[in-house]
Amino acid sequence: MTQEAIITFASIVGALVAIFGALYTIYKIARRLDDAIGIDEEGRTISQRLERVEHQLWENGGDSLADKVNEVAEDAKQTHTEVKFMKEVLLTILGQQGGNAAAPKFGLHTFKNDDK
Repeated sequence: MTQEAIITFASIVGALVAIFGALYTIYKIARRLDDAIGIDEEGRTISQRLERVEHQLWENGGDSLADKVNEVAEDAKQTHTEVKFMKEVLLTILGQQGGNAAAPKFGLHTFKNDDK
């Protein structure tokens, strides 16, 4: 074999390796896109999956994430109101007993009656 033939052969092999490498890279990218956009293991399309997510974002009578967040917020408001009431009752009781002298040692006498 001559030197020209070896160089030609090496160029052809190099070009084929580069082409197959590029095709393999394109194949991997296409597979990732298909996994992200295509049909999942349960046979749902991206549109069906997004509908399910969207269903959770708006109130719908108790099943959505928005409904659960609103429920927790209402519970927090009720708890705040109850704690505020108990604080006022305790301060009233402590105030009738003569101020700080009868106050328990855990610090209720330091509370102020102005809620923010």
